[in-house]
Amino acid sequence: MENYSGYLPFRKSQRFNAQERALIFLPLDSRELPYHIIDICESGLSFRYLVKKIKTSRIPPINLYYEHELIVEDLPAKEVSDYQLSDGIVPVRRKSLRFGSLSIEQHNRLSFFIERFTKLSLDKTIH
Repeated sequence: MENYSGYLPFRKSQRFNAQERALIFLPLDSRELPYHIIDICESGLSFRYLVKKIKTSRIPPINLYYEHELIVEDLPAKEVSDYQLSDGIVPVRRKSLRFGSLSIEQHNRLSFFIERFTKLSLDKTIH
């Protein structure tokens, strides 16, 4: 995203668009609903949701699923941003999270998740 100075921020890791059934479980309240992942990389992810803004001072460890299968569990995460994508009868929001320090096993499972459950990134050149 471009800011006012025309500077484009550098991404440490390439982002990949998630497949339709790639989900994040964020245990914040009694609803316990999974959310659809928009995109993901080695350092974080973003997801969309349809309820009022999720307000929390601390993000609990998250789990990543594909359909009903748990792929990666207990990933430490911190909120980066949360904003509204669209207005309408039901507003759609986007929340971005950055991963904390991961164990070797978590890193390996996350790499597997990205390899198996993402689509070709739009910013990747095809030769």
